[in-house]
Amino acid sequence: MACYVGCASLFVQRQLSDTNSNKLKILFLAKISKGNLFSSLMSVLMSIETELKLSLPPKKANKLIQHPMLQSASHTTQHLYNTYFDTPNHDLLQHGVGLRVRRIGDKRLQTMKTAGTVLGGLHQRQEWEMEISGNTPDYSQFPKGALPAWCSSKKNRKKIEALFTTDFTRTTWDLSLNDGSKIEVALDQGEIKTKTASIPLNEVELELKAGSPNVLYKVALTLQKTLPLTIENKSKAARGYALYQTNSLQFQKAGSVNLNPDMTADQAFIHIIWHCLEHLQANEEMVLYGEDIEGVHQMRVALRRLRSCLSFYKSLIPKKTYAKLYKDVKWMTDVLGVARDWDVFALNLQNMQAQSSPLSLSHQLLEDLQTRVADFQERAYITVRQAMRSPDYSRLLLSLSQWLMQQSWRRKLGTKSLQRLDSPVMLFASQKLESHYQRICQQGQNFAQLNTEQRHELRIFVKEMAYGTRFFAELYPHKAVRPYAKNLSHLQDELGVLNDVNVATDLLNQAGLDENASARHFINGWYAHQHITYLTSLDSACQTFFEQKTFW
Repeated sequence: MACYVGCASLFVQRQLSDTNSNKLKILFLAKISKGNLFSSLMSVLMSIETELKLSLPPKKANKLIQHPMLQSASHTTQHLYNTYFDTPNHDLLQHGVGLRVRRIGDKRLQTMKTAGTVLGGLHQRQEWEMEISGNTPDYSQFPKGALPAWCSSKKNRKKIEALFTTDFTRTTWDLSLNDGSKIEVALDQGEIKTKTASIPLNEVELELKAGSPNVLYKVALTLQKTLPLTIENKSKAARGYALYQTNSLQFQKAGSVNLNPDMTADQAFIHIIWHCLEHLQANEEMVLYGEDIEGVHQMRVALRRLRSCLSFYKSLIPKKTYAKLYKDVKWMTDVLGVARDWDVFALNLQNMQAQSSPLSLSHQLLEDLQTRVADFQERAYITVRQAMRSPDYSRLLLSLSQWLMQQSWRRKLGTKSLQRLDSPVMLFASQKLESHYQRICQQGQNFAQLNTEQRHELRIFVKEMAYGTRFFAELYPHKAVRPYAKNLSHLQDELGVLNDVNVATDLLNQAGLDENASARHFINGWYAHQHITYLTSLDSACQTFFEQKTFW
């Protein structure tokens, strides 16, 4: 950090490497009074906090303390007591602000943090910190413009009160790496409390003091070789708010990727993969603690989107790297896929039952089968949650994040491949979309003659094309993309229903339903009807898709 001090002004500039290896520059200008330089500096200084949060089982804390990486580093231990302030309606939180007062012995520090961003466990946010004299916030100490406009009203500030506290012991180690990077490793052990409830706190924070954020992932992966560390995407404040007021969990869809034509193909790749990871992690809480089956679906979609992006860029990724990435991502996709298959099958059973008379034999047979299927669903979800809580899942996310930070794929590519990566994203997108389109045309023109395996292959092509269209949609005129994407999505859904028919047979076998069981005959008949119905409509969907104009 470079500081330039003049008689009337203070300029503070801090630089960080972001995921595109560009420099993020924050320039802060503040007037200071002569003769009070240090206190003025402390009161207006804004920094960018970059840290990686990881959860650690309490019983493994000693193993972390004894880790060889930390043995040669200087360390300190202190007790920290933090009080977080907001209104009961969370007005500050809604304005993207966190406000706390930290007590360290006789010292009081007030801190304000913005919501910032969280990707792959990496937290980046703006932070203002200054010493105050009391136990409650002193709003006059914040620099002009730092507080949200809502706080300018004294009436609003009176609504702010203490909501929850964090009370913990922090042990910190200062690591200096060979490349000049500096990292603070902190082990926090204690609890988060409101007036009526509390939850344990046991986490590791890796905070970047100097160097690239990439080194945070490097250190985390080194520690994780011998410690069951898992990514923690929720800050202490976020957990405190959740403890203070429990809200119903919500699943999250992917949303727009928001590429722009000024990006290179390489920058777009990084942006898309981060977007997929964000989509994945946004649904973790629903899958771990919620009940809506859409959480599993969205996590699986996120990984399928990620794999599709890798597929689009396959020719520009070293073969061994691509194979390992694809395999690692496929592991979690398959775990989620089992749960999703049982979810879809259970929904289909409900539809069958809804169409049968409550007094009929088929209705009773389906009810008995639903009980058996529910048991398989439960087992599948247990497996999913175990996988998500495992170090393997966190290692996957950490490794992917490090790979994106390092951009290591560029090191092993030839001149032509690098030129393609550095070409405008729109040129790359148009070439790739055309290539995928031709594969679909070649595979699907004689759709009626395709066997089950060939239809499955066509479904994969269409799915990748659908994801690719959504990835690059913002680069093209909306009026041209929208009808194309709609027809493609319809074709994808139609092919998906046919796939459900094939999956159902395998699930019935897993459920142990005898081939001559009455329920099986009924289900086979229902699926046969679905199969014939969708084959007819699918032929029409294919023709509509092939007859429309492409948008690239």
